[in-house]
Amino acid sequence: MDTNWNSYGPACVDRPDTAVKFLITMTKVLHVLATAFAAPTIAGMAIAAPALADPPLLNGTYSSADGDPYNVWTFVTKCGAAGCTGTVTSNQGWQVPTTLSGGRWIFTVSKPGGLTCDDGHYEPAVVSMAVDPTTLAGILSSDSNYGCAGGVVTQSPFQLQKIS
Repeated sequence: MDTNWNSYGPACVDRPDTAVKFLITMTKVLHVLATAFAAPTIAGMAIAAPALADPPLLNGTYSSADGDPYNVWTFVTKCGAAGCTGTVTSNQGWQVPTTLSGGRWIFTVSKPGGLTCDDGHYEPAVVSMAVDPTTLAGILSSDSNYGCAGGVVTQSPFQLQKIS
């Protein structure tokens, strides 16, 4: 059999139907290969899709789940190309920035003169909070080490409820 190539692929001079069978076989092989490579790519996109979901914002006014009227916070948050940021304002008169980190909104409040040391002088009370925007569960970390000898770091869980 004498095979040579023309502009359409292999051309068999002795048996023209061989070229047609060859093209049909190659088409089937390419179809199988395309399917084999496309399936993992599509599956990878499906798995990666949740990572592209919008980060959970925390907007509105919240209080502790036990209804404590002295701890009411208003969150205003947004996300952009540089990350997720916002502001927390308290009914106690303070306002601090917040950022989304590790799936939680993190913020720190420092109250000047909020802590009395053993020797009687005052130091700032520093409180850090982390709030899960989905469950509204949080952790409050109170650090009295700032300026006081023998300070204590405590962590307490808390639960928020949306009030508006």
